[in-house]
Amino acid sequence: MNLKEQYEAAVKKARDLNAKYGPDATDEQFAEIKAALDGAKDLEAQIKKVDERAATLDQVKALNLDGGDDGRKADNQIQSKSLGDHFVKSSRDRLSDQSNGRRMEFSAPEFDGAKAADDPHKTTNLSEEFNTLFGTQVQRGIVNARRERLVAADLMGSATVTLPTIKYLVEKAKRMIEGAPATVAEGARKPYVKFDEFDVVTESLSKIAALTKLSDEMIADYGFVADWINQQLIYELSVVEEEQLLRGDGTGSNLTGLLERDGLQDFDIDTDDTSEQFDGLFRAIQMIPAETNLTADAMMINPIDYAELRLHKDANGQYIAGGPFANGQYGVGGVLIDPPVWGLRTVSTNAVPQGRYVLGAFRQGATVLRKGGLRVDSTNTNDVDFEHNLVTLRAEERLGLMVPVPAAFVTGQLGSTTGGGDNGDGGAEGNA
Repeated sequence: MNLKEQYEAAVKKARDLNAKYGPDATDEQFAEIKAALDGAKDLEAQIKKVDERAATLDQVKALNLDGGDDGRKADNQIQSKSLGDHFVKSSRDRLSDQSNGRRMEFSAPEFDGAKAADDPHKTTNLSEEFNTLFGTQVQRGIVNARRERLVAADLMGSATVTLPTIKYLVEKAKRMIEGAPATVAEGARKPYVKFDEFDVVTESLSKIAALTKLSDEMIADYGFVADWINQQLIYELSVVEEEQLLRGDGTGSNLTGLLERDGLQDFDIDTDDTSEQFDGLFRAIQMIPAETNLTADAMMINPIDYAELRLHKDANGQYIAGGPFANGQYGVGGVLIDPPVWGLRTVSTNAVPQGRYVLGAFRQGATVLRKGGLRVDSTNTNDVDFEHNLVTLRAEERLGLMVPVPAAFVTGQLGSTTGGGDNGDGGAEGNA
């Protein structure tokens, strides 16, 4: 028997003797019980010693000959610029073993990418520096691969959680339901004004995951593995994350997305006249401070609808948002690829159905909840990996969405027709 089996047997023996003799055991019987207990403790100490030895050898194996006072520096002390970089640094020797055909699976520690400290709204990208590995958890989990534009999670607030569920208060629209302010004499009784109560909501986190397969030859090329994770695997997660944050229907493992929440303000802009659509969007912006103490800070819109706004011209044939070579009318100013609408940070995304818009106080009205960071696991024993010399990589994250002020958002129809797009009645599907 191995040490663990010996320990389990020793513990069982001590328990059986204790149950057999009980509190009325003779001195001889008590000595027998104590001897069994001492044997179990000795085996427990041996197991601990073996574990400590293995952990020390793993730390030595992880040392990197790239700097440090003695010419070496542990991988977990090296700043990684991306999840792919982190995975390779944490798993280099194991990747080598897998590429050489050894059957094994392993998990890299979670990676938490950080935004620039001086800009909370800045989109994290793969060229920026990140926190030291195994350092303090940060709020941003998904880094934006393949794209340098804003996404839904960049607009919303963010928070790190440690439990799989969280309870919070949802603020109703501040409409007085009883009483009213009034002038009063000195020392007189003041009138009560009562508002709608808060709702208590329980939010559960969901897991988003993706798998990909690489050949043994690909795994042997560490640079390729890092780039593949950054440019392919993470990107696929980010697409699903955006869809879930906006349109998840709350069934099964899906999140309940922003557009599926009760309490959002509705305002249809039922016209195909682009000038009138601009007017309607401005009126929608004013609905937020009218119902809350917040101010709109961003808008999300389908790329097809955004293109119609972006390409709108005035009576003189000039682009009102600037032409192909300048962002201002008649050649004034520099080029802006995605100019904001009415000064709002504007995100064009397929997660918003064509013919619909959503604007609001994203930073205060919604919060992305994250438990831990992104992690990547690797195995060559999944499915038919062994017989085809393949390695399966799995990337996953856990997140949720909290919407404490639904009235901070306004959504509705944009245009008299949807152009064949979805009106948003269906939620995002997911088997994460």
